[in-house]
Amino acid sequence: MPTTRKPRPSLPGVPDRLRPRKLPRQARAQALVEAVLEAGSRILSDVGYERLSMQRVADVAGVSPGSLYQYFPSREALVAAIVEAQSQRELAFHLERFAAIPPDAPLDEALTTVLRSVLAFQREEGPLMRRTLEALAHLGRFEVLQRRAADAAAFLRGLLEAHRETLALDDPALATHVLANAVHSLTHDGVLPRPASLDDDTLLRELVRLCLGYLGQRRPDGRSEAG
Repeated sequence: MPTTRKPRPSLPGVPDRLRPRKLPRQARAQALVEAVLEAGSRILSDVGYERLSMQRVADVAGVSPGSLYQYFPSREALVAAIVEAQSQRELAFHLERFAAIPPDAPLDEALTTVLRSVLAFQREEGPLMRRTLEALAHLGRFEVLQRRAADAAAFLRGLLEAHRETLALDDPALATHVLANAVHSLTHDGVLPRPASLDDDTLLRELVRLCLGYLGQRRPDGRSEAG
């Protein structure tokens, strides 16, 4: 007999196992999914991926488990949707602030704005972000997230390209890779967790020093002052 099972929505860059069963079309369905994502985000932030259960999400969202499973076939699919929603918010948050940087801004001022934006988003969504990063060990890093990170990093690369003649670097793409990953580790709890005594202003100052020290400056004779 031919199957009547409907294919999952086509979401480029998201593995099939992480896709929702269907997308909400009507306002009532959209409200249900929003309530589920909000509840799932709160629970994930509070207890982490391992202790998140679909039953608890349904209870907190005020929906039946059947309604929850109509859209999300598994815990992995639900958490992937939470990760995706947060990554969209993060990219929009940063691009709005990056757009306010004047084209002729000095590099140190532009970098300060970029780094301040990273720290500001951390203040708003840091606990959830740390939990979603932990969850990626179970979900894997899917393509759409990598593209979104690349979109944010593209601004940094453009900034380095604009100041290339004054910087001690030969490859802006490589410098973007190094800086983006270094900043991410320092602001998202890398190898060492951030000490409670390290406030945002101090971390911002040290991040600017780190970036400018790595980039260096070219001397009039073209030689590097980096290192």
